[in-house]
Amino acid sequence: MADAADTFSGEIKVASRIVDHLSSGIYKSPAACLKELINNSYDADATSVTVSVKPDADRIIIQDDGVGFSKAEFITHFDRVAHSTKRASSDRTSSGRPKIGHIGIGFIAANEICDQLEIFSTQPGSPELLHVTIDFALMRGSIADRDRGHGDVAKGDYVGETLPANVQEHYTTLVLKRIRGPARDILAGATARRKDGSLYGKSPATIAEFLATNDLRSWSDLDEYSHTMLRVALNVPVRYAPDWAPQDLLSQGLNDFTQMTDRLGFTVTYDGTDLRKPIIFHPGSRRVLVRAFEHNGDLAAAKGYFYAQHGKVEPADLQGLLVRIRHSAVGEYDRTYWGFPASEGPVLKTWVSAEIWPDDTLEAAMNIDRSTLRDVHPAYVELRDALHAFFTDFLKEVRSELYGAGAAKRRTERASNELTKIQRVVQTHLTSSPDAARSVSRAWAEEAGAAERPEALIKQYSVSALYAIVIDTAQSVLPEALLKRFVEQLTKRLRQ
Repeated sequence: MADAADTFSGEIKVASRIVDHLSSGIYKSPAACLKELINNSYDADATSVTVSVKPDADRIIIQDDGVGFSKAEFITHFDRVAHSTKRASSDRTSSGRPKIGHIGIGFIAANEICDQLEIFSTQPGSPELLHVTIDFALMRGSIADRDRGHGDVAKGDYVGETLPANVQEHYTTLVLKRIRGPARDILAGATARRKDGSLYGKSPATIAEFLATNDLRSWSDLDEYSHTMLRVALNVPVRYAPDWAPQDLLSQGLNDFTQMTDRLGFTVTYDGTDLRKPIIFHPGSRRVLVRAFEHNGDLAAAKGYFYAQHGKVEPADLQGLLVRIRHSAVGEYDRTYWGFPASEGPVLKTWVSAEIWPDDTLEAAMNIDRSTLRDVHPAYVELRDALHAFFTDFLKEVRSELYGAGAAKRRTERASNELTKIQRVVQTHLTSSPDAARSVSRAWAEEAGAAERPEALIKQYSVSALYAIVIDTAQSVLPEALLKRFVEQLTKRLRQ
């Protein structure tokens, strides 16, 4: 065990090639910042992460049971953040997970939601507990004041110490203090956790049931606490919810993705809630279509699924294409499907939700924010073209099997309703001739069952077309005197 605290201090410096991104809001939301911190835990081989929102203490705490890091590793990495050392020896963790982090700026994401970050970390078998406090106030000044020469810019000050640790323990705890900006709305949401519609402390099954209701049009309709929790869950490598799709769809290949995420063995508990991917498909009685996507090209490979239902996918946050690289989402669902022609199936696109997992070749196409891709990268271009070709065929199936089937179903329902009306009419108006009434009812019943599309029952006639049919028919069965009286009475009734 260490006998006394070993104190140290310094500056976090960032290479100028990424400082502009880090200073201008690289992460577009608090959820994107929290995602980076949780993905750090994943890369540290943590099996369990706990997120605690503490509004009374003005802080957010993230704890994991990962391998932690030492004083030397902290200084090596943060003295000059220019590239990540995570993959120096291997791009996989000791348990075999593909590491998500690449550039090495995950911890600095915290500067966008807090003014101070406190770190506690210890490694397996180490007698030392690293304790560091990072003050991001320095980065609020001008770049000129923070220029340290040689292409480096100061990003924050830190003071640290090493304390005694239990050699049996290994973990990292991050304490985000003095929460700032939009992240303060997360604290407010936690304060109002008993409010109707809040997801605070809800079980995965309860959240899944809530998300499956048609009342929720968008996650943005929720409070910021709940909205942020769902966006974090969408992005990090947690499991799918139980029964996230009907069993018959899961058996059509969706279970492959359930099992893939289950094997990662990664859980995140968010104020007592076991986070699951907030992707819930509950189409009810609506027709659905699921197709597997797979591409093995010269520059890229990917697999995934495309799901469609008759009617809009809701909440609308699930409409579009979601890309996951090394199990972490790249941004959110893209409703343009990587620039797919806007004129093709604009309505049907809202019926579709898709996820794909490209191989590592697409990682080089990611921008520094890990939320967008460079659309000129060769691997991206190849995969985009393959996706667009697949999506074109998929939309044809959607139009034929869902939209067309829906229209046919509506025609059948209209025909059934019309048949009921006809039977009511003949029963009411042909009382003097029961045989004629039975004959009419039988003829239209046979028409209704003769084909899947009983068009004759739902045809629309103009007055002139109706005259032509009726007069032609009457002429074939009535003498001239009765025909004249019949046409006169028919005209009088139609003019009423």
